[in-house]
Amino acid sequence: MIMDRTAQWQGAGATHTGCIRPTNQDAFLVADELGLWIVADGMGGHAGGDVASKITVEAIHDYVAERAGHDSATRADRISSFLRSAIGHANDTVLAHAAANPECTGMGTTVVLLYLPAPSSPHAWVAHAGDSRAYLVREQRISALTRDHTMLEERIQQGLLPQSTPASHPLAHRLTSGVGINSTIETDVSAVKVKPGDEIFLCSDGLNKMLDDQDILDVLIATHSQPPDQKCQALIQQANLRGGIDNTTVVLVANSR
Repeated sequence: MIMDRTAQWQGAGATHTGCIRPTNQDAFLVADELGLWIVADGMGGHAGGDVASKITVEAIHDYVAERAGHDSATRADRISSFLRSAIGHANDTVLAHAAANPECTGMGTTVVLLYLPAPSSPHAWVAHAGDSRAYLVREQRISALTRDHTMLEERIQQGLLPQSTPASHPLAHRLTSGVGINSTIETDVSAVKVKPGDEIFLCSDGLNKMLDDQDILDVLIATHSQPPDQKCQALIQQANLRGGIDNTTVVLVANSR
């Protein structure tokens, strides 16, 4: 059952292959009617990365759509478990597809999603596995809502590497979690208090490889009066102008009240 949702949070998404990669392994979902928005980045170098990202987006969408309106999908004390189960379902689906299709052995993907159980909810939930990110933009300030699941971030948190370690470090692209990697999956879920005027955006790492947080904020400030789809395009265009070394996908969700 899909709830009647008066448009309060509206999203838009865009994706681009970039300037170097021959194919696009990213996938995204904009489902305003469910309060669900997703970005998935098929793992470069893994067979079937584009298949894994597409399966993941579809599996999560179907899982949420089938349970929309149920307690597990709407009660604040159950939503974290609900989203972990949705991503776990996607993990199982990707693994099953790889087992049935040997040419896809080893495929995997990151995933980051935003979920609002109701249009008037005072909280949004962000869930992710891998290094695709979510950001909150409020009153011309930007803050990260996710922490990368990479060996670099793990070493930084353990105090083995400094916070200033550059993103070009070899460990930055070695994931510690992702869909399709193992039979179980580590998923972080957090609740974010939201208010009118907020924007939340999701992105694959093709964006933050090219733009730092201030660069991203500068683009969003410069395009503040434009609709979400044009803001997504502006961010991708800027990433490509900086070199576009990877696929770039952006989904931006804005509170219109």
